[in-house]
Amino acid sequence: DGMTIAPAGQLTEGTGHHHIIVDGGSIEKGTPVPADATHIHYGGGQTSDTVTLPMGEVRLGMQFANGVHASYGRDMSASIKVFVK
Repeated sequence: DGMTIAPAGQLTEGTGHHHIIVDGGSIEKGTPVPADATHIHYGGGQTSDTVTLPMGEVRLGMQFANGVHASYGRDMSASIKVFVK
């Protein structure tokens, strides 16, 4: 709430984009979200996707970050556990 989805690349107050974190939690405020196989960036401003996950229990974290991928912290994150068959 209170934020607008925008592509990465520019720092504009009140905007940002999503990141999915596979088997991880929130990222400390101001810390860049890593770019690797377990940190999926949606820097184009995407709001939906299909992802392939490993079998078994998986924790999915969602982290909102600013235009240069710096995390907005715990207040702009959420996580769930899913079981992939």
